[in-house]
Amino acid sequence: MVDVEQQPELSDDPVSAFTTAEELTATQTFPSRRARLEAERSKPAKRERVIVRPTRDGRDATTVARTERAARPPRRARAARPARAARNEGRRWGVHAVVMLALAAFFGTAALPAYATTGEGSTVGAARTALAVQTLTGGGVTQVVARDGLDIQESPQALDSTTNSTVSPTVQALAVQLMGAVAAGRLVGSTPNHIPEIADLAEGRAVPGCGVDYRVLQAISIALDNFNQVGVSDINRRCTGQIEGAGTESAHYADGGGHALDFYLLNGSPLTGGDAKSVQLIKILDPLVPDGTGLGQIGCRSSMDLTNFKPFDDTCNHLHIDFLKSAGSALRYG
Repeated sequence: MVDVEQQPELSDDPVSAFTTAEELTATQTFPSRRARLEAERSKPAKRERVIVRPTRDGRDATTVARTERAARPPRRARAARPARAARNEGRRWGVHAVVMLALAAFFGTAALPAYATTGEGSTVGAARTALAVQTLTGGGVTQVVARDGLDIQESPQALDSTTNSTVSPTVQALAVQLMGAVAAGRLVGSTPNHIPEIADLAEGRAVPGCGVDYRVLQAISIALDNFNQVGVSDINRRCTGQIEGAGTESAHYADGGGHALDFYLLNGSPLTGGDAKSVQLIKILDPLVPDGTGLGQIGCRSSMDLTNFKPFDDTCNHLHIDFLKSAGSALRYG
């Protein structure tokens, strides 16, 4: 409550406002301004008690304003936060993907065998890269393999997968090349199939009784270099359980087996050991094989002037080559 001084009310009638006793008294004249002021001060002041009550309009307006602000859509900056978070998440995933690809490339390269190469432009060239070059040192034979510009020495014993419990990198490299020819349909087997013996070596597995002489692999590779298709019918008879012809004395079976090779097909033509393609292959191999290498089918062809092959009699339905009594551990090829 507030005490306020009541002001004189004005009459609604302008005529009576100047004829009432109060108005007449109020309009009396004074000798001086000071006397007039003192007279006004001497009048008793009427006081009334006025109750001032606040209205609810202010509160209601404040409540409405708050409600309107709450109903407003969020600012663009707030709405952009999820998008920014999504972009950041995308960047993180992008970085993770790059790192994973880099790691995959690194470990994939590290997992490649030491002999693998992609610098060859043909199957022949790739096969040549994997082949060894024979050099004579100190009365013994040492294998020198050209790989990525480096020379890697391997002993002749390491190349013999027919008796070893491990497969040398050189042997495995050549076996891999030959299995590539198998996949391309250029190297085919027969029945029983001896191609799995090469496949084991390509996978680095030395299977007892299923090894293949490194020189046999080389002879097959040379044949593939000169013919579009090569068929092999016999390698290691221990692996297939065969006992034929010379029995256990055969180079196919003796000393662990796998020291001999029978070609039965060249460019789709069956071989007799005396046909034109057999003679062509004999002439290609003779200067490359070690001295004393066995050559079958002497009675199936005309006499030939040979340097390293030692011919002997055999049936005229294939071309037999064996390395059981050869003087060297590798062909002169590279």
